[in-house]
Amino acid sequence: MAHAGYEFLTSPFGMAAVAAPLGITALVARLGHRHDRLARQIRSERAATEQLRQAAYHDNLTGLRNRHALSEDVERIIRCKTRQSAPMALLLFDLDRFKYINDTMGHAAGDLVLKQLAERLQAYCKPGQRVYRLGGDEFVLLWESAPGTKTISSFCDGLAAFVFRPIESLGVMIDTAGSIGFAVTDENVTALSDLLKRADLALYHAKEMQGSSHSFFTDEMDRDHRQRQQLAADMRAGIAGGAFHIDYLPVVKASTMSVSGFTVRLRWIQSEADDLSEGELMAMAEASGLMLPLGHWMLERALKDASGWLEKAEITLPVAAVQLRDQAFAGSVIAALDKSGLEPERLVLDVDPHASRHEGAIVLGNLERLREKGVKISVSELAASIAGLSMARSFPVDRVRLDLASIRSIAGEKRLLQMLTLFLQLASTVDTPVTLTGVDSSEDLECACDAGAEQVQGAIAATRLCALQASRFPMSMDDPEFIDTAEKPAPAKSGQLKFA
Repeated sequence: MAHAGYEFLTSPFGMAAVAAPLGITALVARLGHRHDRLARQIRSERAATEQLRQAAYHDNLTGLRNRHALSEDVERIIRCKTRQSAPMALLLFDLDRFKYINDTMGHAAGDLVLKQLAERLQAYCKPGQRVYRLGGDEFVLLWESAPGTKTISSFCDGLAAFVFRPIESLGVMIDTAGSIGFAVTDENVTALSDLLKRADLALYHAKEMQGSSHSFFTDEMDRDHRQRQQLAADMRAGIAGGAFHIDYLPVVKASTMSVSGFTVRLRWIQSEADDLSEGELMAMAEASGLMLPLGHWMLERALKDASGWLEKAEITLPVAAVQLRDQAFAGSVIAALDKSGLEPERLVLDVDPHASRHEGAIVLGNLERLREKGVKISVSELAASIAGLSMARSFPVDRVRLDLASIRSIAGEKRLLQMLTLFLQLASTVDTPVTLTGVDSSEDLECACDAGAEQVQGAIAATRLCALQASRFPMSMDDPEFIDTAEKPAPAKSGQLKFA
């Protein structure tokens, strides 16, 4: 039997019987190894896909969902919304002075602030709310099935108090503040862009208020926005077509009524009956990005006009904050002075009192360089003027411009003289000249003289004058030609603005 078994095992059939199970076992082992390798590859690809999805839908710094995720979420909610569904609200807010934090304390401090804000926003969220980071210092809170605007407004108050608290960085406390604009969906909102546009308009309105504030979108904001866009387009066309000109308002000495200088006023007449104020023009030019070329034209035109006057009167020119934040501003003013030949001491720049709040180093550098050249600096907002008199400003001023109407609104008619005298005495103690504006009547002039005002400006002196009228303006109101000169209207095309 042993011999028979040996012969069977050594036969082809025997060897096949023995090899078959071994081959199957090896095949199964190879298949198992391939399956494990395939499973590991699938897990690796799934992990890589999840990482890509995480990067595509989340912000790297804060971990919040990003604009792409917000767009998909909004589209999904709008698609699933019915007439009975509660509206969806979008709260858009950004951090005030974030660029200042980055510039003065470094990007590490800025990143820390953003992370802390993101954590606080998430901590304050309720069910049905989700936070996103759009980029920079802009965040969005999406509120599905939102309540009424009063409830949302109350929520914004609590959110601001919780989120905008000081943040410690390397032992330094960083103050935070921000503004919030919110909007809700209706039948006209079909995409994220519609909702963001509304919230952005509300945010713009909230930023015009003092401190941390919030605002709800209204149709009136949209109408105002469209009007501003049209006015900006008209302004660009006006610049190209030479529709701007400048006038001059005399500044006179209260005691002698002799002219000491002129203040530049910008004018743009769109039609015979439509005349915007200078404040509206300057604000619109700044908002539309036209302030730099427009301001440079005003400077060169005013210096050219004043250089041809026989009398060495000062020329006061309004300057917007965006001009002071331009690193080349001081150099352009000095170059314009050299070109015109006007003495720097005759130029007075009336600056935005809050200009140094943003990019303060650039603003202060421009002002310091100009003052070293001999150019004078003035401020004309009442609160800023008082601060300038008390020497509590971030930059020195050579004179202030106080508005009589503003003082009257604070003091009332009975205490007007007393308060005006107090301001002028304070100015005298720090050797700061004051120009009192808004002196329109003989009663205003009498009050200014009684209080000790040295220089006044207003309708008591004259209305707007063109360059030719200013050059021929009588040096004293005792001149018999004064009345005729003051009453002559300025030509509509004086000092036209044209860019090559």
